Amino acid sequence: MRAREAMIPNPFTVGPETTLLQFILGVLNGNQTTASVVDGDRLVGMVSVEDVFHRLVPLYVGMTGSLVTALHESYFEEIFAKFKNTPVASVMSREIDAMSPDEPLMQAVALFANKSRKTLPVIDNGRFVGAVTRRSVLAAAARIAGA
Repeated sequence: MRAREAMIPNPFTVGPETTLLQFILGVLNGNQTTASVVDGDRLVGMVSVEDVFHRLVPLYVGMTGSLVTALHESYFEEIFAKFKNTPVASVMSREIDAMSPDEPLMQAVALFANKSRKTLPVIDNGRFVGAVTRRSVLAAAARIAGA
């Protein structure tokens, strides 16, 4: 089975200037927590909920309860208020694992398992054409099993 057989042709995408608030609303209105960041038909990055937490709220990552309580009470609100004006380009990952539509689907499974990826962009002749997700791989497996 090839990547194209599990590819989502119109996955969750955002532009580099999309704000983090717009990204979060997209996550809340859909079923994906990772978006491909595209400029025209060119992939320029990936952004995930984890990127938002790790890059904009670094103090909370790995903090113990006693350290969290030492922060002023409105810290959380102050940080998240910045999301209205912060572009995803400022937090997106630029080192991206991607695949071509003709690569074996097991390549995606290996990246999901070994690198904890959730979404893999599919690139064809330099153009972003879709994505393979963990969910789309499971759907392909269910089709094979006759479900």
